[in-house]
Amino acid sequence: MMPASSETENMEVIASDVDTGSAEIDLSSRDLQSLPEDILTSSSSQVTQLLLDYNDLESLPEHFSKYFPNLEVLSLTGNEITSLPVFTGCVSCLRELYFNENCVTELCESICGLTNLQVLKATGNSLQALPENIGELRNLQTLCLDDNKLESLPSTLGLLESLEILELEENKIDHVNDGIGRLKCLRILNMCNNKLKAIPEMLGDLNNLEAVDLSGNFLKFLPSHFNSACRLKKLYADRNQLAEMPDWIEDLYEAVELSLKDNKFHNEPFSDRFGENCKKLKLLDFGGNFMTKLPDSIGKLRSLEKFFLGSVIDELERWAFQNGNWLSYLPNSIGDLANLKEIHLNENLFQALPEEFGNLACLEFLDLGQNLLSDLPESFGNLKSLKFCQLSKNKLQLLPSSFGNLTALQDLRLDNNLLEELPESFSGLINLNTLDLFNNKLSEIPTAIEYFTKLIRLDLNENKLSIPWQEVPTLRKKTIYAKRDPNLRNNWRGRPRQDLLVHDDDIKSLADKVSLMEREEDESEEEDDQTANNGYSQDLYRRAAELNLCSSIWRSHTGPQKREKYVHQYDRGHIPYSSKTSEEIDEASSDSKSEEFNGDDNFEPPLFFPKTRKHGNQEDPVSKVPEPVPGEGPEVPSEPVEDWDAEIEEIQTENPYDDFNNIYQHPRPKTLAEAGYEVDEHLFLPYDIHTEPIIKYQVAFAAETGQFDDADEDEEE
Repeated sequence: MMPASSETENMEVIASDVDTGSAEIDLSSRDLQSLPEDILTSSSSQVTQLLLDYNDLESLPEHFSKYFPNLEVLSLTGNEITSLPVFTGCVSCLRELYFNENCVTELCESICGLTNLQVLKATGNSLQALPENIGELRNLQTLCLDDNKLESLPSTLGLLESLEILELEENKIDHVNDGIGRLKCLRILNMCNNKLKAIPEMLGDLNNLEAVDLSGNFLKFLPSHFNSACRLKKLYADRNQLAEMPDWIEDLYEAVELSLKDNKFHNEPFSDRFGENCKKLKLLDFGGNFMTKLPDSIGKLRSLEKFFLGSVIDELERWAFQNGNWLSYLPNSIGDLANLKEIHLNENLFQALPEEFGNLACLEFLDLGQNLLSDLPESFGNLKSLKFCQLSKNKLQLLPSSFGNLTALQDLRLDNNLLEELPESFSGLINLNTLDLFNNKLSEIPTAIEYFTKLIRLDLNENKLSIPWQEVPTLRKKTIYAKRDPNLRNNWRGRPRQDLLVHDDDIKSLADKVSLMEREEDESEEEDDQTANNGYSQDLYRRAAELNLCSSIWRSHTGPQKREKYVHQYDRGHIPYSSKTSEEIDEASSDSKSEEFNGDDNFEPPLFFPKTRKHGNQEDPVSKVPEPVPGEGPEVPSEPVEDWDAEIEEIQTENPYDDFNNIYQHPRPKTLAEAGYEVDEHLFLPYDIHTEPIIKYQVAFAAETGQFDDADEDEEE
């Protein structure tokens, strides 16, 4: 709150700035706690618009209506007003009243005396009820009461004969009176995220509805008739308990968006008439249901641009169960969707795609993850516009020879398949920036990688490569990563990243530090020189870990990890929804015995030290780490590694799907053995793009042959 002296000075400045003879006075964002006296007394009768948004007003001055008798527009958005005084109702000329984002708990009865009021917006207050005589506002056209605490609506609401827009999103309304059927002029109805269990049949009597949002309720049925079906442009009924499709759904001749995801529709919920009548649809979302078949007429939706039939739950929430539909095949007519740009078919039961699938010339985004595909049609290479391709968690053994024709492809996910080799044409994917081949059966490093000059993310782990693990390609230390999606947590696109490759300069620098530390411990100079000059060695990094010198070769990449709040209004596009908070996700993803990752930007993974790792049929001669014995072995570092956030820069990429919600997260084992990581973990952390270490190991080293020979000789002497 502003001091009294400063407020007085501010008032004087405002009074000098404002033209009191003007019909419009704008005092928004001036830190006002009250209205300047000069404005109230100088020609205020001429003012028709008074804008007081985003100040610190707690109330309006007494006799407000006497000062502004001709006021038509009053805006009080973003103040601290707790109640609207009775005298506000005496401003007979008022046409528009805005008091969004205040602290108003109730509307006084006299507000209903504003007979000329056309717009009333009170979003983001604490209203618990509406006055019973609200029906007297016969000229009201827009009523927005989103994000309040309303539990019911007065029966007189149906008397608002001129009402065109009714916004009641994010309240606690559990029923609607039949009077809503008398709102003959209503065009837009938004009642999403309430507690509705039923919608009155009278709603179907309205003839002028253009947009209806009933998402996030407990509805089991929609009205059996809907007179506005032929006029309706947008219908959302997501996240309900709908199991039956009313007949009028197939008569949405003018509809451009239809979303019925996350309901209980089974089998084939609509007939061929749907595709024949709904030809203007651009967005169609039936994700998260139990559909087993699509009508053949689906190909007649020639205007369709986005088609959702997959999961509606983020990977971090879905775990191992299926959340898409039960579709096992696509009709051949799917290839007729000439304008389709984005299709989500993940988590279904597809075993094959029709050859006509390659006719989707405009397709840019394809998600077929977690299905039963064993191969792809040769026509797949005709998808020349494809930029993002998700084929994770299938049974693919071979890619078509035409796959290399996808020259626009930027992001390719092929993890968790059965691929033993890649086609020769694969080198044609020159625009790739992400290539995920995790957990396949590749026996050789793909030679095509040398052509991928734009690659910034690569994963070849968990294959059958017969080369030493040091030679498996990885990202260089100077690599800069694409911007992360803040909705994603603890996965390879949304959790802290480490660069695991160390260069010669780092090796030499680290060796020098080891030498210096060992000289301070009076170890032999000859051994120091040998360590410093031999380059990479496991002994070097083992010793570096003992001396806690690894912070100079590790880097991390962190950022905001806050899940955005769900927002869904009638005039916005399709927005992915997540019903869980980030805290619930963290709790679900952590093991009861593990150390929980708290989402803090300063979170640091634990250190890991040498164990045995197999390279195909080879094995490194490194001793296994025994269980730590209290009081024995080297001292456990008491301080965490520092400087994790140094010198890595985030960049924007041109990929339009960078912000797309997470598709899949690879398994996160509880122990290193389950993950198959038996490497020199003090350097090559098992904290790669697929797994997250969640157990802190103690530092321990096995006794090596000859380690104590010098000590024995000293005792003999």
